[in-house]
Amino acid sequence: MKKERIMKNKSSRCPGSIRPMIYSIASALALMGTAANAATSEFAKVPLYLQNESKIDKQPEVKHNIMLFIDDSGSMDEYIGSQTRMQITKDTLSKVLEKHGSTFNWALQTLNNSGRSDTPDYKGFTIPATEIANRVKSIKANGGTPTTSRYFELVSQIVMPNVKYRCQKSYVVLMSDGDANLSCRRDNMGRIWSRPDFGYGYDRYSKYYNRNIYISNPFDEDSILYNEAYNYFGARRHGFCKYEKGGAYDTSWDRNDGLAFFSKKLAEKDFKTEGMDEAGKSWNGDPKDPADYSKQLVQTFTVGFGQGITDSGKKYLQLAASRPEYYYEADKPESLSKAFNDIVEQIKSDTKNVGYDDVGATAPATTSSSLPGMSAVIGLKTNSWSSQIIFQRLGKDGRRSEELKLYPSFANRKTLINTDSGTYFINNIPNNTLNNAYFDVADNGKNSGEWHDLLNWTGRVGDDKSIQDKSKNTPYSQVYRIREGDQRDLGDILDGSVAAVGNKTKYKVGNDTIERQKYMVAAANDGMVHLFQTSSDANHPYELKVSYIPSTMERDVADGNNVKTVTLAKVLKNIAKDSYTSTITNHEYMVNGGFTLRQTPENDTQRVFMFGAMGQGGRGAYALNIGGNVDKTTKTGLDVTDTEWNKTVPLFETIKGEKNTLGYTIGTPQIGRVSVSRPADNGRVDTQENIRYAGFLASGYRVEDKADTKNETALYVYEMLGKEVGTGDKRGNGTGKAPGDLLKKIEVQDGVGGLSTPTLVDTDFDGVIDVAYAGDRGGNMYRFDLRGEKPDNWKVVKIFTGSPSKPITSAPAVSRRRANEYVVIFGTGSEIYQNDLTNKDKQSIYGIYEDLTPNQTVTAASESDLQQQEFRPEEKGKEGYIYLTNNQVAKTQKGWKIDLRDGERVNVKPTMILRTAVVTVRRYDSVTEEKSAGADVCLPTSTSVKTVAKTSFIGVNADNGGALNARSARFTPDTVIRKLDGFGMQYANGLTQDGVINFTFLNPSKLDDSPVTADGDSGGTGTDKELSVTSSTPNNKCFSNKVTRSLLLNKGESLAVEGGRICGLKRISWRELFF
Repeated sequence: MKKERIMKNKSSRCPGSIRPMIYSIASALALMGTAANAATSEFAKVPLYLQNESKIDKQPEVKHNIMLFIDDSGSMDEYIGSQTRMQITKDTLSKVLEKHGSTFNWALQTLNNSGRSDTPDYKGFTIPATEIANRVKSIKANGGTPTTSRYFELVSQIVMPNVKYRCQKSYVVLMSDGDANLSCRRDNMGRIWSRPDFGYGYDRYSKYYNRNIYISNPFDEDSILYNEAYNYFGARRHGFCKYEKGGAYDTSWDRNDGLAFFSKKLAEKDFKTEGMDEAGKSWNGDPKDPADYSKQLVQTFTVGFGQGITDSGKKYLQLAASRPEYYYEADKPESLSKAFNDIVEQIKSDTKNVGYDDVGATAPATTSSSLPGMSAVIGLKTNSWSSQIIFQRLGKDGRRSEELKLYPSFANRKTLINTDSGTYFINNIPNNTLNNAYFDVADNGKNSGEWHDLLNWTGRVGDDKSIQDKSKNTPYSQVYRIREGDQRDLGDILDGSVAAVGNKTKYKVGNDTIERQKYMVAAANDGMVHLFQTSSDANHPYELKVSYIPSTMERDVADGNNVKTVTLAKVLKNIAKDSYTSTITNHEYMVNGGFTLRQTPENDTQRVFMFGAMGQGGRGAYALNIGGNVDKTTKTGLDVTDTEWNKTVPLFETIKGEKNTLGYTIGTPQIGRVSVSRPADNGRVDTQENIRYAGFLASGYRVEDKADTKNETALYVYEMLGKEVGTGDKRGNGTGKAPGDLLKKIEVQDGVGGLSTPTLVDTDFDGVIDVAYAGDRGGNMYRFDLRGEKPDNWKVVKIFTGSPSKPITSAPAVSRRRANEYVVIFGTGSEIYQNDLTNKDKQSIYGIYEDLTPNQTVTAASESDLQQQEFRPEEKGKEGYIYLTNNQVAKTQKGWKIDLRDGERVNVKPTMILRTAVVTVRRYDSVTEEKSAGADVCLPTSTSVKTVAKTSFIGVNADNGGALNARSARFTPDTVIRKLDGFGMQYANGLTQDGVINFTFLNPSKLDDSPVTADGDSGGTGTDKELSVTSSTPNNKCFSNKVTRSLLLNKGESLAVEGGRICGLKRISWRELFF
């Protein structure tokens, strides 16, 4: 059994001419016009951790093997026009070999070898292409069509034994003009045919080789390969032998999946599992390999030629192709020539790109707050710019099981597009609604319907190959690309997320009963938001129901020396283009922002909806209904009949056109309930009425230059549902405002560079948001006070004055110290723009003290008002662990700060675990590697500059930013403690791991998915509890019970959360009272 290797950069493709996917972004962008760039956002085309620069000094010398398997049966002498099928085939093969002969190793086999044209088995793929071309001229048409038995013979005797190197790929190109036959001898009419039974699995006589081959004697020299192949493929019973003109056929071997029994196994199952290749490296691959070479497979292309193939014969060839798009049809000389050239070009493209194929940087999602349960991580493949949602079982200890990996179902997907005139299913758009111009598709007089095929390609309607063929033959404005297998499921998910919400359903998984929430959502750079619903299918926990294209979302693009605004619709064609994956600089952001899902409290109108941002994909946001009820009798979202989804799923989108002053909405919108009519004396909110669901959207960043006046620094607060959501009699009534109407735009005077993601805080836990916090790219932190009588009285004050060299690009966390007193905790740094890769400005983590007592004058803190904590030097035996000082904050100081190490930055919102703030810190370094291939033909000689990422998780005491003790919540082992003068025994504050690592905090004692934390942070995904003026204040200083808590990482082992007091335990000293 071959052991799988885990590689950081792996690909299922073996490069012949390696052109790495990852190129130098900086050099590519330097070629672009600078005037327009200055006025637009020069985002990094892909996240920094995906950026590498490679220079191939010498390509790998390996050549891949192509077996030409040609039908030479008697029917090949039939005419098509003035030429026989055989003459057309010979002409086509001669041209293919002339054009591509030097690129590959070739061999030639026919069904009957009537012209003695076939290359000898012992020569393998060593005969020059010029001699293969001469042999093609000798092919003669005579005999039957024993396709299945001959396929088995040529792959077992020639193809499989002649793979010499772990990276050497093998292909069979089968062309046939008729139905397969002659796998059996005596038919149901009593006739005996000249060819013997195929005899697979038995001692058999091969007419082609004119000799016996024995399964009963595996040591017979002529039978060794037969036995090895039989052990690889396994057993299969023959069928019934039936008469047909031209030859008897076996119902098992000559119809349906007879040939596919062999070809599909070869396409999926490794046949080199032990030993070394001729370069002296393991068939399982080598750590120095530039891609994953651990599997040796054979891909089969099939071509049905002429008009003589029946429907059953066509099905036989279609099933035999390794992938659906590997089947071709041809009935004329030009179409046969095109089929062979397309196949060879596809083989060439199948052997050149090396991309990132690993788990993406997105934090894991959980499908329920309880354990055992399931987690979802995002797989990322840059060689196709696709992602996969991978479900894994979570045990009672919060750890993932690597044994079980499940995926969503995409079999019944539907697609909606929101346009200027309405929202439509893409297969039911009214006439004259859309056209090529809407999608910026160039008209050439022949392609008036291209826009519809672009939508079909986007929505995965039909197969990609048909659209590609149509794009070549019509012709269209561009050639459309083919996505293979699971690469068609989802576009790449880079900065977006995946999350679940809704009421839970119980399912049996093994011996465990687990719960899954009803809905799941993902947003991707295929231009769509994807809505899933839970499934009872044991192999597919969720099923994609509908995908939503916000096609009118605006973005700025360079137009010569100017800038123009275009929509997402006009960019869709770029990701469909055949050359899209050829260079990383082609990558497009589409729907790349975060989103928040919210389920309203459990009552007779419980409703599920979402609010999402476009990220680098656009200047706006969208809101969707996911499910539930609008009122007592009216359902919405996915919970109505699917023909109505175009009416029930869309909720609203933000304004477009001249009035749209938003920047690119990078980050995650928040959702919370607000009061639009509070008491004048700042008293308690009346939760019975004047309560609204509100969406909070930061203005984002319009251009990279922080000082540019196009960057608006503001917090937009939108009406989400247009309904009263208080607990009184007016609940459910209209509010006079429609979903998407602005409740208030709170502008920051003298803000710098645009506003980042806010954090919403419910200070008294009544379910109503009181304040929000957000920072800007000038390094300033603001409090947005929502305690005014009306939205017009909502205001903003600066609580910290920072520096533009320390931009805040992520949301802050809050830690509640006591009533009305908080610590606002955030980090600085950016990894959004291309220039951020080389930016080494010193960044910091801050904790700013906040007093929310009403009617106080606020004076913003500055660096000089803060207590400094520092990283302690490493100690022998504790390398890799992080320790901080524990300097006390003086009464005159306004908080604390930690200066990060060179190149480090914070771009993720900190997570509060009791009074410990877990801060995610990233660092990117460029590393130069020179690789010499030596005698290994699988390796290129290359020089590469790689972006190496490291992630540090740092847990800090929220009160002073310093050391952790035995009572602190922490995620480092108890074995790495050290002494700190004046403090006692100090536990490690953090640790560092390779790669871009993200986490989700798992706390099994939290029995619901309420978005409200023990500190009052209330804006995230989850199910709201009912509003209440008597809610108790949660305890953020101790855990409610003793269970296994952990940080669930997107890759690698989870980190156990240790420490923290258990509520109700007897205190062992008075000192603990003040912890």
